[in-house]
Amino acid sequence: MDKVLGYDYNEYIKEKILKPLNFKNTFFSINEVDMEDVMSGYYVGYDEDFKAHEYGMLATAEDVGIFLRALKDGSVFDLGEQEIYPYEYNHGGLVVGYQSLAEYHKDIDAVVVQFINTTDFEGYEWNLSEITMNRIVKIIRKKN
Repeated sequence: MDKVLGYDYNEYIKEKILKPLNFKNTFFSINEVDMEDVMSGYYVGYDEDFKAHEYGMLATAEDVGIFLRALKDGSVFDLGEQEIYPYEYNHGGLVVGYQSLAEYHKDIDAVVVQFINTTDFEGYEWNLSEITMNRIVKIIRKKN
């Protein structure tokens, strides 16, 4: 992206997404945050806390939820861009020590975000996360 833009793509993301959505809790690096504010992250079978490792962007669940809703309502797109956006309004991510699921559910007009601070690459933790997410959505559906 840097080559196509002619400048750092982080600046593009700041100008096109972070500033318009007034994000105060989304960062490009672990070096931009107070480590006391970062949740510890663990990998099954290891005693190490992985929170000081550099994995890229960090955000709060609130900012992730705002971002998914902005994708859905089109407020982060320029004219005509939303029509060519190829993705569903969901995201899952996994790095050593952390995983996340974020989903927009059109039928209940709700964004549900889940952050987990324990991982394994066998899929056990991920499967538990999906079960938990599905139960949360089921509860919200019942309340609506």
